[in-house]
Amino acid sequence: MAIRPEKIEPADVGPGVAWVFEFDEDGCGHPLPPEAPLDLMHGRRFVWAHLVLANTRTREWLSSQDAIPEDARDALLSPDAHPRLDWSGDALWGTLYDMQREFDSVIEEPTDLRFALRPQFLVTARRHPVRCADELRTHISGGAVYEDSASLFERMLASIADSVGAAAHKIAERLDSIEDRVLSESFSDESASLSRLRRAISRQERLIQAAQSVLGQLEQHRGENALPAYRDLAHRVRQRVASFHADLHLQGDRARLLQDEMAAQLASATNRNLFVLTLVTTVLLPPAFVTGFFGMNTKGLPFAESDNGTLYAALLCAVAAGVVLLLIRRFRMLG
Repeated sequence: MAIRPEKIEPADVGPGVAWVFEFDEDGCGHPLPPEAPLDLMHGRRFVWAHLVLANTRTREWLSSQDAIPEDARDALLSPDAHPRLDWSGDALWGTLYDMQREFDSVIEEPTDLRFALRPQFLVTARRHPVRCADELRTHISGGAVYEDSASLFERMLASIADSVGAAAHKIAERLDSIEDRVLSESFSDESASLSRLRRAISRQERLIQAAQSVLGQLEQHRGENALPAYRDLAHRVRQRVASFHADLHLQGDRARLLQDEMAAQLASATNRNLFVLTLVTTVLLPPAFVTGFFGMNTKGLPFAESDNGTLYAALLCAVAAGVVLLLIRRFRMLG
């Protein structure tokens, strides 16, 4: 990106710039100081500026950029964070979803990423750090080459798709571990783990639905203002997203089946416990009646004057319990 102080108003974006890359004729990106003036239309080849929307000066700078169509500026500054896509002439703009990134960790919460794309530049803006932008910056710093702003934008979309694929792979590994424990001989309650996994799957599916919505709009666009290059990249990335979506959908089905299996195991364990409790209660009911009867301390109780009265009463309790067991077996209540 060329620095042309005499042509730029306002002079710079200031602290609201996360980073800026200017791409030369070979497609290599060169970082520029955040305080350097930005001339979006006169870079050596094209420019990528990644901005922080929480900064007031950034919003003021975006409002002043005539190179960005007015509707695109409104979309970049709008409080509406729903996925969307619009275009006019050679300009493309909208809102995507990606996972938040803080320092070296990825937070499992989606956040919006605004963008405006023209052949001369790619402007992205976010409220929270996003994974795809950070990964793209790493690739550029590592020497990755991009022929134009569209290929850079395609790489960003592919990064979002790859994050879904990585999440699906991680979820599959965790499901394998849970499945082994659920189907083992010793019962293991994995309700909390499965609930967390299903929430993670739900978050990833929201990302996929947002990406497919945006890419579908671009891929199906036809007319005199159609953008073939943009449609082609949308088609390629959408196929990539679809393959990851199928894998993620499979993991969601596995998680639901595991929850059903675990619910069945819990119900079976509960039924066994209730059966044992009912059996013990039923068997001990007659002996309890016998002991209650002999404990009334009234005159004329059987065996009260006998030296072996306690033994006779104990035998009566045992006989009563045995009769109950025989009746249960007789009526096929006990296997």
